Amino acid sequence: MSVQLPEWMAGEYTVIRDDRTTAIVRNDFIDSFHRHRLVDCPRAPRLSLPGTDGPEGGLTGGRGGVRIVTAGALGEAVVRPYRRGGFVEKINRRRYFVGDRAFSEFVSTHRLRRRGAPVPEALAAVQSAMRPGYEACLVTRRIPKAPPAAVILAAASESSRARVLESMGRAIRLLHEAGGVHADLNAHNILVSEEGEGPAFVIDLDRVAVQTGPAPERRARANLQRLRRSFLKLGLDEALADWDQLEQGYSAPPDPPPAA
Repeated sequence: MSVQLPEWMAGEYTVIRDDRTTAIVRNDFIDSFHRHRLVDCPRAPRLSLPGTDGPEGGLTGGRGGVRIVTAGALGEAVVRPYRRGGFVEKINRRRYFVGDRAFSEFVSTHRLRRRGAPVPEALAAVQSAMRPGYEACLVTRRIPKAPPAAVILAAASESSRARVLESMGRAIRLLHEAGGVHADLNAHNILVSEEGEGPAFVIDLDRVAVQTGPAPERRARANLQRLRRSFLKLGLDEALADWDQLEQGYSAPPDPPPAA
């Protein structure tokens, strides 16, 4: 499997190859990458490692689960294998045949972060050729004490709910100003602080579209409507009633993102 780093990423990342597997790894994560044998990460959420108790072997939600591993000075990292959902999952859960899913999300995530979007730090992307197709996983730096907005909003007080919605609006506006249009914006892929204060982060950027300039108004509004529908689907009625708080956060003009 062949991959070439964009020139603007070459100084920060290293390409590692092992048999049929290719990985892009951030230089300050290489030791942790080898220690946890993440070259094997596309094959399953739980790697075949001894002594996986505690945060090093922790598994949590998401389609197929994600794995939390220690990452030295970086704290912890989230290992997310790519998994299909819906009807396709019953016949083909892991394998992909078109494009370079992990590498594309990896580069897009790093580009958006450089432009000022509140997205995770991309640490590694791994793809293993399976003939036909490939399996893949993405590794990002874990954002501590930041559950999904859906979890916080379900139990939030009126005052904290307003803060959470405003911070969500600001995060989405920053993503759009950086040129990002999320493919599946919902209340599970926006992380907020447990106290309802501080910045929010947009995660799971698989198939994100990255524009040259800010996201077009029509696509930005469609993103917000998709998020609103997720509130309805999840039964977040009080958050829906306070939707204007999210719009208020979104309308606050952010600083223009730097070019990347």
